[in-house]
Amino acid sequence: MPGSRLVLAEREEIRAGLERGESLRQIALGIRRSASTVCREVVRNGSQQGYVAHVAQRLAIERARRPRRLRLEADPVLCRRIRGGLKAGKSPGWIAAELAADGIGVSTETIYRACYHPRRPLGADSHRLLVRPRRGRIRRRRTSSGRIVKPLGDYKPLAQRPGDPHLEPGHWEGDLIVGDHNRSVAAVLVERQSRYCLLGALPRGRNSRHVSRVVSRLLGTVPPALRRSLTWDQGTELARWTDIEAATGTPVFFAEPRSPWQRPLVENTCALIRRWLRRNRPIPHDQRILNRIQHLLNHMPRRILAGQTAAAAYDRLRVATAG
Repeated sequence: MPGSRLVLAEREEIRAGLERGESLRQIALGIRRSASTVCREVVRNGSQQGYVAHVAQRLAIERARRPRRLRLEADPVLCRRIRGGLKAGKSPGWIAAELAADGIGVSTETIYRACYHPRRPLGADSHRLLVRPRRGRIRRRRTSSGRIVKPLGDYKPLAQRPGDPHLEPGHWEGDLIVGDHNRSVAAVLVERQSRYCLLGALPRGRNSRHVSRVVSRLLGTVPPALRRSLTWDQGTELARWTDIEAATGTPVFFAEPRSPWQRPLVENTCALIRRWLRRNRPIPHDQRILNRIQHLLNHMPRRILAGQTAAAAYDRLRVATAG
């Protein structure tokens, strides 16, 4: 019956039609099915030369069984290897890439599903071993973007930023990284070309005057030639962006609402910082602690930089711009 699953008699008709040399469309007309249904059936269970009806029926019954067994549940050795990678601080994407290099095809989504599956094949605490641990997976909902009035005054949108940040050094992206219950924050600045990161402690929280002073202090450590622009989101913490421009001479631009892809580098950098500053922990107010994290991050080999560190790339930019 159209709309239901194929039965053994229909699969026998498909086999007989293939042996007679009929096309998939002719076979579909004979059993009153769509051509795409017959095509999927043949591709899924062999080929036009090797299609066997009773084998296809058995495989279909096995695929229809519920609940399905997770792939990792059948390979405890692979589970131990993946769990070891998670304990070492590697992300599921990192682990999947290493397995692919060894000829083992395990997707990133498979590892995430195993971490949050009720049977937990990677261990009961596997979700806590993730770089960004959560009790459950977050369902991402699409939101319609629109014009939202923010108390930023006559700010400059990102579309007005001159130059090309991919080719010119000195374009920075900024954001706040937040601790548990939004009680503690820190400022994060990243230079787009070198990936060099600056962290600033904010013991007084999101106060706009305090944030502008800390951001100005961080940019003050940067040579003037490497201060072409600063891009931020439309948060109220940067309501005093004019103070930053007056103190450092760096023009400040703002991305569109709900558009994190316009500041991809700082979003990625905040995710890397979560290796040391977990979401369920407070952000330290001691600048010395943040300086140590900043040093570790800037001296970490980066694949995007061909294995070099952000600190080395930033030093080359300083020498080049100084000359």
